[in-house]
Amino acid sequence: MEYEHIRLMQEAGIVTLSFNRPETRNAMSPAMGDEIVHAVERIRADPSLRVFILTGAGKAFSSGGDLSMIARDTGANADRSAPSMLGSPREFYARYLAIRSLPVPTIAAINGHAIGAGLCIALACDLRVAVGDAKMGMTFTKLGIHPGMGATYFLPRLIGTARACELFFTGRIFDATEAQRFGIVNRIAPRAEFDACVQSLAREIAACGPLAVRMAKKSIYRGAHHSLDEMLDYEALQQGISFTTEDAREGIMAVMEKRPPRFVGK
Repeated sequence: MEYEHIRLMQEAGIVTLSFNRPETRNAMSPAMGDEIVHAVERIRADPSLRVFILTGAGKAFSSGGDLSMIARDTGANADRSAPSMLGSPREFYARYLAIRSLPVPTIAAINGHAIGAGLCIALACDLRVAVGDAKMGMTFTKLGIHPGMGATYFLPRLIGTARACELFFTGRIFDATEAQRFGIVNRIAPRAEFDACVQSLAREIAACGPLAVRMAKKSIYRGAHHSLDEMLDYEALQQGISFTTEDAREGIMAVMEKRPPRFVGK
């Protein structure tokens, strides 16, 4: 499949998916969502991949839902030729949140403004790196609409209820420094150093045992819904499985031989 609304690049076990509608500040449309679903299926089928990066073409990460689509679906625009969510909002969300099904670590490289649903999809990733001059905001209430795209799930879990309430209720825009202070982003980098910062984090992850990283990601999210005793049992089971892998033997041998490990994902 040839992509029109996204770009997909792969190098050394790291795959980068870019929103590719810079003329709309990478506004999210059903057509873009369909391409993301297809791309995620391709990525999931490739066992060699170790890290996924989500970013935007041009100067913005994403301005959120396509305004002409929202205008049609709210009745603010009677033009029936304008794009629509093509079904329920829930189906629209599912297209983009397909990235949650990826077994490898996911990094949102917030290369510019991330607004509304654009910020939500960044929150759906495991980690976030933001360019220093990026602006962000949960601006749904500023438009008179309820938050969507997992906003009320991701944000309170990441920064706490009270801070999430403030950002939802006011819909205000905040900068990358405040986002890092809140715990929304892991790292900030100046624009000249941004790509190198993202790649450095991705390579650091990719250098670790890929099977162990995938297992750890699954356990982290499982832990949010299970007790400590249940997770101790699960960890013991998973650690026992990891002991039988070639990667575990390689990792231990590399330490003993004082050299970098050469993990192969087996």
